[in-house]
Amino acid sequence: MAHLDDLKLSPLFQNVPEEALHEALKVVTERSFAPGELLVAQDDPGEALHLITSGAVRVSRVSLGSRERVLGDLYAPGVVGETAVLARQDRSASVRALTPVRTLMLHREHFELILRRHPGVLWNLAEMLARRVTLLNDELIAFGQNTEAALAHVFSSLYAQRVAAGVPHPEVLPLGTADIMARTSSSRETVSRVLKKLEAQGVVRAAAQTVTLLSPGALEEVSLEAAESE
Repeated sequence: MAHLDDLKLSPLFQNVPEEALHEALKVVTERSFAPGELLVAQDDPGEALHLITSGAVRVSRVSLGSRERVLGDLYAPGVVGETAVLARQDRSASVRALTPVRTLMLHREHFELILRRHPGVLWNLAEMLARRVTLLNDELIAFGQNTEAALAHVFSSLYAQRVAAGVPHPEVLPLGTADIMARTSSSRETVSRVLKKLEAQGVVRAAAQTVTLLSPGALEEVSLEAAESE
């Protein structure tokens, strides 16, 4: 009954009737992915979604200019691929495993049937999508200010995700300079300059492949100061 426990932890199946859980249990397929392996690829048909039951993934999108932009990381329990399934469209982004990842795959035909039979699952889905819209709005505001505000937003968002997922040492973010460049579309020189400024303020400590938040609460002040300086 391990899969039933996984479903109960999924944001899609919070506070729904047992009947909904058991219907999903009959149709989900367990999948495993090694670090670096694709769960879904951009522009592929969106035939199924994945309930992430363990591990972490990275979401990225390649633009028309063939430039890759990292959209964010997602930790278990989470859901990926639901937008393409709902819209009956190709994937808008790629999702790649950062760590060993285990998922429960749910195909569109089964997902649609569960949504029709159990409005609680549909409500959970709506809440998930609403939260993503809110986060996207916050990101657009931060990225529209300057690189300092953008970095503060990236760091605080990733920290909050890691805390919510119960990741050990959530303040140690797995981000190198190249990762930050891919997330903020900033040059190496700009990222290095802003990191040094934040280090001087005692907010972060940057290493080759990690950024340690020395004062996570100060990131909000960094964003506010960046906005006021505009």
